[in-house]
Amino acid sequence: MSEVSFRKTLVTLDATLMDGFVLEYVSNFYKSFGVKEIVFLHVIKDIDTRIEMDGYTEAENGALDDIMAKLTKKVNQYDFKDCEHTVEVKQGSPSSIILKYAVEASFDLIVMGRKRSLGGSGIVSSHIARKSPTSILFVTQNMNPSLRNILVPVDFSEHSSLAVKAGLRIEALSEAKLSLINIFDVPLGYYKLGKTYEEFAKIMEGHAKNDFDLFLKTNKIDKKYPCHFNVRGSKSKIDIVFEHALDSRSDLIIIGSQGRTNASAVLLGSFAEKMVFRDTDIPVLIIKKEGENMSLLQALLSL
Repeated sequence: MSEVSFRKTLVTLDATLMDGFVLEYVSNFYKSFGVKEIVFLHVIKDIDTRIEMDGYTEAENGALDDIMAKLTKKVNQYDFKDCEHTVEVKQGSPSSIILKYAVEASFDLIVMGRKRSLGGSGIVSSHIARKSPTSILFVTQNMNPSLRNILVPVDFSEHSSLAVKAGLRIEALSEAKLSLINIFDVPLGYYKLGKTYEEFAKIMEGHAKNDFDLFLKTNKIDKKYPCHFNVRGSKSKIDIVFEHALDSRSDLIIIGSQGRTNASAVLLGSFAEKMVFRDTDIPVLIIKKEGENMSLLQALLSL
């Protein structure tokens, strides 16, 4: 199982009330994620270049300096003393600037706010989630300010193994406890084999448990972490995951994102995307495989 690191982290700030929630979360848990370096980034949209006036450059630079000072003051209200951190303000298209900077500076993680009732459309966070080749954590507005229970949905693929690896890393650096959930299906033609739905669900659960044991062995995970096995039935996988997350009082959900290679497609898998933008107060961490879709993203950014 390859390593998962959050050592170098990019935290995006949008100069709204959401910044307070993001900064509080990061200041509370950056040690739990093993973060050693943070860049706090705010991107202001391009000033309309059609405006012509004397002293335009000086006025623009003054505005940038003022924003930098205000954001630095805001960041300094929180405790990051054990972590190297800087504040940067850039100008341009927020989505493009964040993605390019994340790639060029080789960040391990992007942290963004995901709003429910605060101002802002969420278009930038949606765009970043879909295109980022870097792991990304969405901090929610009304999250539980603790980190005690971590839930990882697994399908025993390579991408879910990376999510488990991330969970193991956070567990080792915090007091959080890791648990897993697997959702399996009953084949549509089960009745042709003379079995009831319940009987076939039991058979499929047995297969899932065997796959789980093989998953642990293949990825050299010594401890058999709790894994909840659930037949999908008439519910969506998303509903099942979040219902279990609420029942188990999960403070963080970690998912592996299987990117797409079709140049016309976005880079975020459909399950991961639905997980991120579900109306919930639980932070979601998407783990991306290092280097996956990097060439496609670079091509998109160069357009």
